[in-house]
Amino acid sequence: MKKIFLAFLISFGAFAQSTISVIPKPQSIVQGKGKFVWNENTQIAVSDDNLEAKEVAEQLALRIKIVTNKQQNVVTGKGSNRVLFSKNNQIEKEGYVLKVTSSGVNIEASNPIGHFYGLQTLLQLFPTEVLSSSYQPKLILSLPECTIKDQPRFEYRGVMMDVGRYFFSVSFIKKLVDVIAAHKLNVLHLHLTEDQGWRIEIKKYPRLTEVGSIRKESMLGHYRDQKYDGKPHGGFYTQDEIRDLVAYAQRKFVTIVPEIEMPGHALAAIAAYPELGCTGEQYEVGTKWGVEERVYCPNEKTFEFLENVLTEVIDLFPSQYIHIGGDECPKNAWKNSKFCQDLMKKEGLKDEHELQSYFIRRIDKFVTSKGRKIIGWDEILEGGLSPNATVMSWRGVEGGITAAKQKHDVIMTPNSHMYLDYYQGNPATEPLAIGGFLPVEKTYSFEPFSPELTKEESKYIKGVQANLWTEYISKPEQAEYMLFPRALATAEIGWSSKEKDFSDFGKRMTKHFERLNQMAVNYSTAYYNVSFVTEKNKFNQPLVSLKSNDPSGIIRYTLDGTKPNTKSLVYTDSKKIAVTGDRTIAAAYFTKAGKMLGSVTSKSYVISKSTGKSYSLATEPKRYTGGEKYALTNGIRGDINSNEPWVGFSGTNFDFTLDLGQKTFFSNVSVGFQGAYSSWIMPPKNIEILISNDDISYKSIKKMELGNAVKTENFVQQLNISIGNNNARYIKIIAENYGKLPAGHPGQGTLAWLFVDEISVR
Repeated sequence: MKKIFLAFLISFGAFAQSTISVIPKPQSIVQGKGKFVWNENTQIAVSDDNLEAKEVAEQLALRIKIVTNKQQNVVTGKGSNRVLFSKNNQIEKEGYVLKVTSSGVNIEASNPIGHFYGLQTLLQLFPTEVLSSSYQPKLILSLPECTIKDQPRFEYRGVMMDVGRYFFSVSFIKKLVDVIAAHKLNVLHLHLTEDQGWRIEIKKYPRLTEVGSIRKESMLGHYRDQKYDGKPHGGFYTQDEIRDLVAYAQRKFVTIVPEIEMPGHALAAIAAYPELGCTGEQYEVGTKWGVEERVYCPNEKTFEFLENVLTEVIDLFPSQYIHIGGDECPKNAWKNSKFCQDLMKKEGLKDEHELQSYFIRRIDKFVTSKGRKIIGWDEILEGGLSPNATVMSWRGVEGGITAAKQKHDVIMTPNSHMYLDYYQGNPATEPLAIGGFLPVEKTYSFEPFSPELTKEESKYIKGVQANLWTEYISKPEQAEYMLFPRALATAEIGWSSKEKDFSDFGKRMTKHFERLNQMAVNYSTAYYNVSFVTEKNKFNQPLVSLKSNDPSGIIRYTLDGTKPNTKSLVYTDSKKIAVTGDRTIAAAYFTKAGKMLGSVTSKSYVISKSTGKSYSLATEPKRYTGGEKYALTNGIRGDINSNEPWVGFSGTNFDFTLDLGQKTFFSNVSVGFQGAYSSWIMPPKNIEILISNDDISYKSIKKMELGNAVKTENFVQQLNISIGNNNARYIKIIAENYGKLPAGHPGQGTLAWLFVDEISVR
């Protein structure tokens, strides 16, 4: 018999839109006019042929007991005034059909997984207080009459939690399991080993936790500050704790995928067992964030060690996937190792990338012999992909596309959309983060299928994953803040249909915030933050539009940078803000009742002769565009807290031509460059300024060598260049890209990025 096909068309009436708010969005909802109200005689039941669903039904019984303070027992058999878990073998594995009538509720599924996901939807139909952890005496448990048919789009829907940089307790990981499972995410990837800490007990190698789990101190503030807190940090999970955690997650149908990093990100292990490195030297567990040069040596001792470790890991985790890392492995240690060079000659390997492939293939063969599959970050493509490997594509989607074309399974997790350690609001008002800018709307916009793939190749895209790296996240509440609500957007990408409507998602998400409150989740409210769009008016002045994701409230602003309040100016689209002089605009979102939600967003404008003027670039940026059409002359200077306002060029020079509109007197040109060593952003080697009146013949009026000194901290190089009195219409600025990254840099030999912002002419 053919399986039931669940239509992808969402059918909502106006009434449904106002009362039903589910994340991730079900494939089909049809709502009636009535409701079901729970009373003292309501029962929770499983059908006679569906006793395997009893454990899921008991989860509902426990939830009802918590909020009503009344014992709920699960019974068998059909009947009215019941929430019935019934069997329907025609429904796909993770799918369900949920029917609510005035006389009862029926959740149909072919197996307990489907029943569990039907239960999660049911809980979102109740008033939000049903998710409370305490007795709710005034709660009326009512449900809207409806029929929901649902099943997931992708089989893998994951979140990665880095517990290597900072250790997080078992109780927090269990809470995380609860929250992601409630949103139909089914994989928790635990990043268990790092340069800065080994977090899992391995019986055969006790020094991994005795030595490798503790570092003497951690970085304080941002990496660029190069400061340390002087406080030891440690922690690890015992094998008993791992077994308990795995069993707990299984009850919520969450698979825990363990990651044991190799061949890089291995300093904690090498500190415990120095013979695993290429020199045998004794090292300390890592204290500095970033990419570490000291990596595993691909000798037989290392492979014996890793096979023994993986044997214990495989015994603890029933996951079909065993993550072996494979990312960010510098090759200098191998280049300088006689053993490695001799091994390359013996095995016919042409370079160190092929040596890494040799390493991964050895591990792949072992893991496959244990009946499991390896999964690794997209660097495992370098030097040739191991036969049975699944690729986790993080450096954009290109690695995933390449792997899918080679008929390898892929999990899409591009840093552009899925790295939840990036800022989600204005860095000035957000907790310290690694950098970047990733609001929830950008995460939500991600589409895992690439148009470059054929229909057949697209079958290898198995799902999506959001990643939380924790260099700057040491506490559970901060982890929750960075995860949510962006993990909700990830859930919807993985579960719901391809068609996306962020406005609709936002409406459901604001309702969902009430549920997260009940679950004691410390989520971010950056969704409400006001965004700035700067255009230019007919006078070439910056013209600022203010927007919020939620149109139901009021945007208030000030023109002197002070915090807006309920008496501040009200913004309307009919009266955009013209910036006529240097000023700071601060804006915030308010409810109609006067409560401010989100944080204050501000922009400082510096007005000059170039502000609002048109320009052209010899090479148009593709990835870092500054966010606006005229980002280099919009009056807003970039800073080190965010890459959003910067215009970036990978490996190419900055070649900029400004049209002042007419011959104009000027004597100073200001231009800003960013330096961010750890992000591969380097200042230019030199800069040249030229002028013209016809945009054909140019005269050089200033050329400056900027030196080759390398700074490892982040900085803004603001050049204010005096050029004497000039009168011209066109100004050309050429800055030479740094070129290949220097020796000792993790990306040595790779072309550098050149980041530029705000050209001011005075």
